[in-house]
Amino acid sequence: MKEKGSGFGGFMLCFLSSLLYHAGWALAAVAMLIAALMGKTEMFYVYILLGVWGLSALISALIITFGNHNFAGPFVKQNNVNPYSKSNEDFKVNKT
Repeated sequence: MKEKGSGFGGFMLCFLSSLLYHAGWALAAVAMLIAALMGKTEMFYVYILLGVWGLSALISALIITFGNHNFAGPFVKQNNVNPYSKSNEDFKVNKT
């Protein structure tokens, strides 16, 4: 298993998937945009719905990545104890 990285890529992937998960707010914003373009409401409500969509996705992504980094525990390398698998010494090549 690969050791956990400290990069920004894990957060961005979580944030983008969270945006997809909270896509209902985006659909509501699109419906409100159509109503605003027809003159029935103001654009202010479209901005509010887009803000709620982005903020809800950001908060859920922050909670998930914070929990993953702080509560998953340290990385512990485990030895292979399977008697039927090859050990690391079997893969070494003798250079003579």
